[in-house]
Amino acid sequence: MIRRPPRSTLDRSSAASDVYKRQIAGKDAPIFANIPGLKHKYFLLNHETKVFGGCYLWEDKTSLDAYKAGDIYKSIINNPDFENVTTSEFEVHEQASLTQEKMKN
Repeated sequence: MIRRPPRSTLDRSSAASDVYKRQIAGKDAPIFANIPGLKHKYFLLNHETKVFGGCYLWEDKTSLDAYKAGDIYKSIINNPDFENVTTSEFEVHEQASLTQEKMKN
């Protein structure tokens, strides 16, 4: 299961954007290290538009649902520094993913 929540616009100056990028690496990234069922989170950002987001890879939907019910998710969704927060959920296309892996080897 892949989840891309949240995608948001940080409506701040460039300096604030730089501070936020450092905060992600130093403070925010470690928070995600021990979330049950989270295989990996890719931290995404577009420097030009100041759009930040994440692509989350979950072991299963149960883990995703538990995360969405928890405080970390709620703190992101309700963060007053973010605008236009959106979320989307996708299933992993197993057959295409396996085909790609076979072609790499």
